[in-house]
Amino acid sequence: MTPAFWRGVWWLPSTPETQSPGQLRVDADGTCRLEIVGSLNLGAVGQAADDATRPRGDRVPEIHGMSKGKPITLLDCFTTASDGFSASTRSYQDIHVQEALIGAHVARDEPAFAAAIVEIENLTSWLAHPNIIERSDDGEGQHATTSRPPDLSCVIDGWTITARGLAQPFRANHKHSRLVVEGEVSTYLVLAPPEPVAAREFHGLVHEISDLITLAAGEASDQISLTLIHREPTIMPERDGSTFEMDTQVESFGARIHTAMPEEASPMDWRLLFSCRDHTFQDLVVDWLRVRRRAPDACNVYFGLRYARPRYTETRLLLTAITAEALHKGLVDATALSDADIEQTRLARLRDEQREVAKKLGKTPTFRERAIGLAAKPDADAVRELIPDIEAWADRLKDARNNLAHTGNETTDDDIFYLEWVTSSLLALVLMAELGLSPETQRRAVRDILSPPR
Repeated sequence: MTPAFWRGVWWLPSTPETQSPGQLRVDADGTCRLEIVGSLNLGAVGQAADDATRPRGDRVPEIHGMSKGKPITLLDCFTTASDGFSASTRSYQDIHVQEALIGAHVARDEPAFAAAIVEIENLTSWLAHPNIIERSDDGEGQHATTSRPPDLSCVIDGWTITARGLAQPFRANHKHSRLVVEGEVSTYLVLAPPEPVAAREFHGLVHEISDLITLAAGEASDQISLTLIHREPTIMPERDGSTFEMDTQVESFGARIHTAMPEEASPMDWRLLFSCRDHTFQDLVVDWLRVRRRAPDACNVYFGLRYARPRYTETRLLLTAITAEALHKGLVDATALSDADIEQTRLARLRDEQREVAKKLGKTPTFRERAIGLAAKPDADAVRELIPDIEAWADRLKDARNNLAHTGNETTDDDIFYLEWVTSSLLALVLMAELGLSPETQRRAVRDILSPPR
């Protein structure tokens, strides 16, 4: 998006009678900044909201505003620049805004939103809707039709997640040299909690689903837009004097690590590791959310490497090794006792039985054992094609990780670019296996996409 501006008046919810002019600026990466002419006394509100012995400084949970008749709420705000030490002496004040909600006045923790509509990069390709575009040629000319894709839906933890499509009418663009006829099919997700929630409750789920599509696409796939649906509809007048209800839509803006590029070309279907053609939408989304929530730390590091990829191979290799260890802890948890172990502990009477249980309690896998354990999770043929010698790979990864972690240098003669590539590819295979994707899908992914470049 291009930078956007909302000029108007702004005030603190606790003192609506004290208003200051200014403008809200939203940059292309979603960063929000409120530029006030004069000052808002954020410090006084922050102090009043907390114990007097622990001042919070110029920070408030929300600021309200009005621009062109539209209500605006700014969440988690703090001063970044000003030209004075008190509100009465300042001529300007720049305020950082974590999230801007255009279209409603709400409190930070107010459960005001009944649903959200989100667009995510590469979502349309990943959904793999069949027969949404059909072409034919009757000899006289070519014909094309676009169809609205069917809704796909699933439920997890009371939240309903629905993928919906929209087929736009064909349009003709007249050029100096030719006539271009274009059609368009787009998709979006509707996230509906079991009951209204605060705006911030949607961000975690959007982030988790973005990670799923990023895994499938092999490239950063992040939020393009987020529109929240207020729990109270807007009453609109009809010409005959009657009224009707419309959803109250509230646009949400906020800074993100990756800036979405919706007009860029999406990967071709054969470049996706998997799609809804390989597994159902419901199974992929539900299973992914469960897997992601079992290993949040590992996934945060792994996908951080996708959204903000470091330039140095050493950094990528160290972070990939960290991901492998954390992923094994989250998914395998080899040190946990089974129900049978617990029962054995309770009923143990012999010294030998107690000794065996104590060994299980005290055993913590080494990094090398964790790496080998991860390699055992995906399809064996897919892993073998990617990493022919698992034992040697685990040794090299362990040595490289220890060297980088303890000395900051990688002193071996191994190709660490290759080592980082195959390790990262193995992690993708592990996540695919956890999603229940077939061995054939995993082997195709290795053969066509994940194998290191020659």
